[in-house]
Amino acid sequence: MKSKLVALLSVFLFIFSCASVAQKSPKCTSLFTQANAAKWEYVINDKTIIPAQVFVLNDGLLQITGVSSGYLRTKKVYANYVLNLEWRWTKKLGNSGVLIHIQPKDTIWPVCYQAQQKADAAGDIICMNGLRAKECTDTVKFTVKKLLPSNEKPLGEWNSLRIICKKNTLKVYVNGSLQNSLTGLTENKGFIGFQNEGTPLEFRKLTIVSK
Repeated sequence: MKSKLVALLSVFLFIFSCASVAQKSPKCTSLFTQANAAKWEYVINDKTIIPAQVFVLNDGLLQITGVSSGYLRTKKVYANYVLNLEWRWTKKLGNSGVLIHIQPKDTIWPVCYQAQQKADAAGDIICMNGLRAKECTDTVKFTVKKLLPSNEKPLGEWNSLRIICKKNTLKVYVNGSLQNSLTGLTENKGFIGFQNEGTPLEFRKLTIVSK
């Protein structure tokens, strides 16, 4: 009887703690669903292709076919948030990235910071088209190299990405390891995008928690 009471008490405490966290935690949003399709803007290089067939939202999964090039971005501007997601390459290793603080006027290569997902380079950050940071000292490639050796998983396995944007700072975690940290960003808000550079890949478990 005592063991049953202990088990019931544990369940009650777990439910109570989850409810408390739900009440106190910041707003959390999941966007990779057909119900949220209107919240996305499609930017694609080949105008003859239907963008929704390149960026496929399917029950919490974003499937990128790799046809043409471009990105899918939010219509909402975000600042001061934590972004979590998982990604994997489905056919071969390739190049992609999560675009942070995208500025208005969409182009195939927008004004933004790119959290790189290129194979063996996940965790690099590229300061694109005029955006800068204190650590961005490469005046040719504008790339801030990752802090640790590559820790990506093999083809077909899911990788985790965590991006923390707070005021004029940016941190990127790959599979639980801090791979980059920028300070002195020249922009601290903007759209969020997911890049297509010609190789099929998938994203899932996207959450954006405003701080």
